Amino acid sequence: MIRRRVMGFSCIVLLLLIAAAGCTAPDGGDEMPVLQTITAEEAMLLIEAKPAITIIDVRTVREYEAGHIPGAVHIPIASSFHEGIAGLDRDQPYLVYCATGVRGSRALRAMGEAGFAEVYNLGGGIAAWEKAGGAVI
Repeated sequence: MIRRRVMGFSCIVLLLLIAAAGCTAPDGGDEMPVLQTITAEEAMLLIEAKPAITIIDVRTVREYEAGHIPGAVHIPIASSFHEGIAGLDRDQPYLVYCATGVRGSRALRAMGEAGFAEVYNLGGGIAAWEKAGGAVI
């Protein structure tokens, strides 16, 4: 009976060790990248807390020119997005957004695959931003 419990406990410990090994960063680093969709309110707090954050508008030129978040840079997801992000510092924080969050999700995924460490997608896009009282210029 005791032997059975020891075996069961050993199996549980082994499974936990295997699971923990799968939680390391792919490059062998200590930290996993932060790739997360956040609300407009959370985005506003994030911008306040991290003044060095780069805001990226991934919409079309026409959408960007119609109004965008102050300080946002324009890198459209539909054309040359990978080239547009190639020169960016992968260790800096980024907030991506589009009109409703769909293209922002694609940008989030692309930046994660490109090795960016900290990227947030504005869930609901600029529509949610405006609804929450965020400034648009």
